[in-house]
Amino acid sequence: MRRPKLVVLDLDKVVWDHYNVSILRPPFRRLSDRTIEDSFGERVTLRDDVREFLASVKRKGIFLSTLSWNSFDKAYEVLRAFELDSYFDLLVIEPHPEKQLMMERVLNHFSGLGVTEEELLYVDDRAYMLEKVRAKFPKIMTVRFHPVGDCFSFRCLMKFLGG
Repeated sequence: MRRPKLVVLDLDKVVWDHYNVSILRPPFRRLSDRTIEDSFGERVTLRDDVREFLASVKRKGIFLSTLSWNSFDKAYEVLRAFELDSYFDLLVIEPHPEKQLMMERVLNHFSGLGVTEEELLYVDDRAYMLEKVRAKFPKIMTVRFHPVGDCFSFRCLMKFLGG
């Protein structure tokens, strides 16, 4: 696998353990470096080593984007509560499942910065979403972040960053 110039991450079930932060009710309260809760006590916990992964990506000069089926406002509030928003060069968070359309926006944005389709690594927990994106953009590198997928930790994802 080539070293990517851009890493695109899904949020729910990838960056954090929650399946749908759009259902949460702000305000959020930080319980620890890795856990927040909403106003009803529902908790969201970051995956192990996610901060280290994001910092490593940035140190290597690799761009970062989100690609998430969520309410923008709520997902952004969660990113801010965890102080992760500053790692990302682009936030693509939309309230629909058409990730291939969202990916088109990502590619349009980063093509102006010299990134090509084959230099993009897309990480999602759902095989179906990866398939939809690959159907439209077959040269994209993909990783399924799932216990029965390609990788299920950010330490594992580090190997996809290359040198």
